[in-house]
Amino acid sequence: MSGWAMVLYSAVLLALYGVLTVRALSIRRKERFRPNVDPFVVLLSYRPLWNKLQPWMNKLRIPLALLNGGTCTLETLIGWSAESIGLAYLTLMVTGFLAIGAENPALLFVGAILAGILPALRAKELYGKVKKRHQSIVMELPELLSKLLLMVNAGENVMRALARTVEQKQGIQHPLYVELNSALEGLKRGESLSIALEEMGRRCAVPEVKLFATTLLINARRGGDAFVPALRELTRQMWDKRKAIARTLGEQASSRLAFPLTIVFLLIMVLVGAPTVFMM
Repeated sequence: MSGWAMVLYSAVLLALYGVLTVRALSIRRKERFRPNVDPFVVLLSYRPLWNKLQPWMNKLRIPLALLNGGTCTLETLIGWSAESIGLAYLTLMVTGFLAIGAENPALLFVGAILAGILPALRAKELYGKVKKRHQSIVMELPELLSKLLLMVNAGENVMRALARTVEQKQGIQHPLYVELNSALEGLKRGESLSIALEEMGRRCAVPEVKLFATTLLINARRGGDAFVPALRELTRQMWDKRKAIARTLGEQASSRLAFPLTIVFLLIMVLVGAPTVFMM
């Protein structure tokens, strides 16, 4: 690619970004202007482009909802997508100017590859956060059930014991306790127990939490002595799952350490063997 073509390519990208920025500033509200997001929100408002990208972006509604209190508004979806597109677009601009400065057209192809990879990496990161959230809830659930079982065996009311357990974790922003606190706040506002627990299970989107909510609901409806054995069995199952997850995480950590350890071993071999080779 000749020099004038690279200049034209970069000038077109810069001009389009300038138009989008001016448009974003003209419709901006009181919020702080975000140069890497707001211009591309304007770009996504272009209906033909939105129609092409919408099927792909709708796949991200579920993970975004899980990380945002169980709901994903259109504004949240557009904001996340605009940030991903903005990151790719700014990468194209920067590599374009670097290509002009270095007189190396290969940088344009590197920029195009990076621009295609970055949105996929952000989507992968999003799903990774959802997976970590799921593991965090499953790992913490046995602790909650053990405390709850201890209080119930001591004669405490189930819901009062649950409220006390959540109060003890008030300063910890753990997703399980955040959702439990939201359910308890819903009960204080007058929501029925079934609705509050159903919403908690939906927001967590973890089968184990839904099973716990079902156990609480059955206890509220039927009562009796069957709740404690059911809670004890559920606690045992959750501890088994926690052990399985801990074992999996340990195996993953070991496999990640294998490559760096191999590199360190090779470096040690070179450092030890190099003087011998030079002395021969």
